[in-house]
Amino acid sequence: MPRNLVLFDLEWNIGYQPFLFNYHGVQQTFRGEIIEIGAVKIDEDANVLDTFSIHLRPRIFRCLQHHIAKVTGLTQEDLDKGEPIIQGLRRFMKWCGPDAEFAEWGMDDVPVLKQNLFLCNLDESRPTVWYDLQQLFLREYPRKEGEGMKLENVVTRMGIPLERPFHDALSDTLYTADLCRMLDLRAGLAAYPSEEDTLRQSLCPTPGDYRDFKVFRGYLDQSMWKLDPVIGTMACPVCGTALQPDDVWLKKGSSGWYTLSQCPVCKGRGGEAGRGVFQKYRMSRRDGLHWAFARCVQMPDDASLVRWKKQKAQYLERQRLKAERQAAEAEAARHIF
Repeated sequence: MPRNLVLFDLEWNIGYQPFLFNYHGVQQTFRGEIIEIGAVKIDEDANVLDTFSIHLRPRIFRCLQHHIAKVTGLTQEDLDKGEPIIQGLRRFMKWCGPDAEFAEWGMDDVPVLKQNLFLCNLDESRPTVWYDLQQLFLREYPRKEGEGMKLENVVTRMGIPLERPFHDALSDTLYTADLCRMLDLRAGLAAYPSEEDTLRQSLCPTPGDYRDFKVFRGYLDQSMWKLDPVIGTMACPVCGTALQPDDVWLKKGSSGWYTLSQCPVCKGRGGEAGRGVFQKYRMSRRDGLHWAFARCVQMPDDASLVRWKKQKAQYLERQRLKAERQAAEAEAARHIF
């Protein structure tokens, strides 16, 4: 159990037009400017030890967006009277302490917090550890069909008295603490999977012969798993020669890619790598800002090779039909103009 666990919730304002900014050389869209922070420090039994609440005066999205006003109940006057955002964020992070581990209901607030810290020229490296409390809740109370996971839905479902308004940052955090007291919080946090554990479980499901599992972190460009030779170049698990990937990469789920790679030394010789090996990747964006890429080699069996050939043929046929359709559309447009 973390010695300094901070539950927190943010309310943020958005603009009527997107705000783009340079984040370490990569253009990002600002997700929202924090206008309210609510947080509590809890012990191992989720008893509240201390609270923090603040309204902030934004610098970028200064006009309260009408939808945000409707959801939160905040007014333009609340924003105008708020503490300057740089000063308020600095005070919040000092209250949390350098050893704080953060927890929230869902995973929406961490990237917003880090973007705001960055734009205020404050240390964005924290939090380094945070927990999605929805995962802990689902571990003990599996979701049934039709059940929503919004905080209000779960609080109501669990019979917690509705004594405070929702979409108020401190109130939402206190409701989260109420839910934590209904969990085995110590066991849930101890069993919480690391990013590497999650990537390994999704990339290397059992059964299967997987080798050379490795994780690369801290990338801002999603395509770097393929563009960076350090990540993209893998060695034959038998002789160590650099593998030669197929030209076709097939998507696996929403965040994975794989191909059949050949070893120029082992190819055609029989043995483990003679028919090729699957080169697999899975990506994760746990903090909402930085990509982590996991890779491995999977030794194929007869069934997986048959499946690969079938799926590759289907992919190539889809690409052929797409190219024909685009050529026909271009020809039709040429005749029109």
